[in-house]
Amino acid sequence: MSSLVVTRFAPSPTGMLHIGGVRTALFAWLFAKKNSGRFILRIEDTDTDRSTEDNIRIIEEGMLWSGLDWDEGPDPQHLGSWLGDHGPYRQILRMDIYKSKITELFDQGKAYRCRCTKESLEERRKESERSGKPFQYNRGMDFGRGCRDKHHDDSLPSSVRFAMPLGGDIILEDAIKGMIKFPSDSLDDWIIARWSEPGEIGVPTYNFSVVVDDVAMKVSHVIRGDDHVANTPKQIPLFEALGYTLPVFAHVPMILGKDKQKLSKRHGAASITEFKDLGFLAQAVRLTLAKLSWTPKIDGKVAESAEEEILSDAQLIDAFNLEDIQTSPSVFDIDKLYWINQKLIMNSTNEFLMKSLEPFMPSVWQTQDIAWKNLAVSCTKERSRTLKEMAQSLAFCWEAPQIFEEKLIIKHLTESNRSAIRSLNLLEDWTPQGLRDGLDRILFEHKIALKDLAQALRVALTGGTISPPIHETLLLLGEEEVRRRLLRWI
Repeated sequence: MSSLVVTRFAPSPTGMLHIGGVRTALFAWLFAKKNSGRFILRIEDTDTDRSTEDNIRIIEEGMLWSGLDWDEGPDPQHLGSWLGDHGPYRQILRMDIYKSKITELFDQGKAYRCRCTKESLEERRKESERSGKPFQYNRGMDFGRGCRDKHHDDSLPSSVRFAMPLGGDIILEDAIKGMIKFPSDSLDDWIIARWSEPGEIGVPTYNFSVVVDDVAMKVSHVIRGDDHVANTPKQIPLFEALGYTLPVFAHVPMILGKDKQKLSKRHGAASITEFKDLGFLAQAVRLTLAKLSWTPKIDGKVAESAEEEILSDAQLIDAFNLEDIQTSPSVFDIDKLYWINQKLIMNSTNEFLMKSLEPFMPSVWQTQDIAWKNLAVSCTKERSRTLKEMAQSLAFCWEAPQIFEEKLIIKHLTESNRSAIRSLNLLEDWTPQGLRDGLDRILFEHKIALKDLAQALRVALTGGTISPPIHETLLLLGEEEVRRRLLRWI
């Protein structure tokens, strides 16, 4: 194993990029950054029935949006090209490499062709169930000498199995979970290449391909979800059979919803794309996911105040250690994500938010001048939990109300309030200070409270009772649009 720290994230493009996968990728990314190493994105697409090109794009875009840039992997700027010296970084394009390694195992007697059909294996499985015993592949020994004894005769259709060690224990030294023992006798000779025609080697399976790739790409630390713990006792003997040094394994615990069940859409968004579309900042997602099963310590101390909880990427990288990751599942709290996101929005520059809001705004947003955008952001950033909420709170700027609730009209657009509105419509100075002075005079002359006039104006101008502060609401709409919307009420 190389002394250089190399980690990888190797998703299967069979669906959306789940936040559980992003959390695993984040831990691998943080560890590589902490140790001045390299982080690889590798696409594991040997499941040809379910892997799609669209899902590969979703993975790449989700990773880039999340801020988890990779040192090696698909080149996002040039389709079909690679970053790094160990490509291609898609398993489907590495078949020749896998098949050459299977041939090596044949020659060493560590792999063999299995002619047991799916039908025969299924019948054996049913027999085991009927007898109340767990099914275990018997190496094809139903009729005397088994598949394992027949070398690699390729005269018949077959799959390829790896010859697992007989007797003793397989030891996993996990950087998070500690030592785990697996009795060798409890493990079958597993399939490393799927069923194929005579003379051929079929499509390699995940557990085989991942070992070959991790070695070829010099991966030093395999950081992945603990649903892969069961795969590891299969992979360790394969590393050894191929003469490879074992990487460090670190299996991170799964993420649960508040009800302690496996995280799913019913707990809120489940894929990284959904969080993006809801208007969360990538930094908020990174920070929230980082704290699932890991408590960062700054200068040796856990955060004690709300402000201390909002950590930068540099602080997360500096604090990260595999040994500090907990072994128990973590609970994802979307309310905490909203809280962190709101804090980050409040602390962000207006320039950053102007750019970040673009995907949530109509095209007219692009035509507004910087001063107007600056006002729009300034008066909404303190009250909004997400970018989407910021955009929604500004929707009144380009969407004049068409329907008004009768109860709001009765409550707020009283005759006395309409009289004050008529006075506002006569104002001539619509500069920020002129408008503020004019409002003060109207309040004094009509003996009306600001909150009452503000609510009346909100109903008249937006159709509801929620908007930015009324002074900013008037400035955002502008003199001409305010007069146009007030016509029906004066």
